[in-house]
Amino acid sequence: MSTWFEQLKSIVNRHEPSADEHALARAGAVVLLEMAAVDDHFDATELDIIHQAIERSFGIEGGELEELIAEAKTLRRQAVSLHEYTRGLRTGLPRDCRDELVGWLWRVAYADGRIDRFEEQLLRRLADLLGVPHEEFIRRKHMAGESP
Repeated sequence: MSTWFEQLKSIVNRHEPSADEHALARAGAVVLLEMAAVDDHFDATELDIIHQAIERSFGIEGGELEELIAEAKTLRRQAVSLHEYTRGLRTGLPRDCRDELVGWLWRVAYADGRIDRFEEQLLRRLADLLGVPHEEFIRRKHMAGESP
């Protein structure tokens, strides 16, 4: 490529806003919060699992984690659809991370000791939107059901 093109690209890139470094973590939190809310029983245990998921998967902790979860709660309430979040996660995360997210979704669903039919329906839809194959969906379900 020509030098002028590289210079032009660097000028344009310098003036574009920087990418949101927490966009994927926020999208993951929105999806996890939706799972917690689907059965109309949102409790502290589910929220604790969501905090663990974001902290372990994205390395966000403390006040930054609290702020991100608060933003995700607002976004979830305003969301018309989860497609924009799942699309970002599907394209932005490698397959093994999406598999892990499905595992966290199962843990949120199991937090109250049982799986509601609406939780399972949502989880099936989310796994599909995230590009997680059915075999992995089932494997993660069994893993989550066995964990404390």
